[in-house]
Amino acid sequence: MFDISINKLLFFDLETAGVEKDYTTLLEKNPELARLFESYRNWFEKRYPEDEGKSLDELFINHAALVSDFARIVVATFAFITPKNEIHVTTFADKDEKKILKEVKNLFTKIEKMDFHLCGHNIKGFDMPMLSKRFIVNGMKPPSILPKLGTKPWELKAVDTKEFWQFGSFNSPASLDLMCVTLGVESPKTGEVSGNLVHEYFWEKEGLDEIAKYCERDVNVLVELIKKLYELK
Repeated sequence: MFDISINKLLFFDLETAGVEKDYTTLLEKNPELARLFESYRNWFEKRYPEDEGKSLDELFINHAALVSDFARIVVATFAFITPKNEIHVTTFADKDEKKILKEVKNLFTKIEKMDFHLCGHNIKGFDMPMLSKRFIVNGMKPPSILPKLGTKPWELKAVDTKEFWQFGSFNSPASLDLMCVTLGVESPKTGEVSGNLVHEYFWEKEGLDEIAKYCERDVNVLVELIKKLYELK
């Protein structure tokens, strides 16, 4: 099914929140970025029609975490499987995004020398470009394993389970939750925190620990899915 050894996959997932608590705070701290967020109101409303007519604060709280220019990385979890079938998990969680990025860069530098591939759900569409842009925003050069200008899709050292589960049919649903239920793996979406609550938990509840546990559940489920696929005969 896959040409890459399972022991050469670095499983990972990111959790993101809006760069500020809400639009009002962004307007106070970074008026120019707030102006641009407001200019994208129509874009957000077309993409999320259920939020049409909502205030800028509501739009920001609900969706800023999904757009790298208005987001910040708050948790990053990584895992790999040893040749002895042991699963090692590492999580970086911090209010200081730059500290997380420094840890991620050190890790990526190590695994790239070992010829690892990144593995995750929708990482080509979200996690990898999010990382690349947030590195640049924080004044850091992205690790070379991440996509850069001119990188061809087939040149990415990445296994994307969403891409795999769609089997070339890019209009078909392929959420991690759906893939888990379909393949008989416990969904990570059953805990207290889910993706749409990360912003609230980060800014309102100081819930980094809970966000980290949610991120780790996602990665552990990802490992179980990949193991199941590798065991197909």
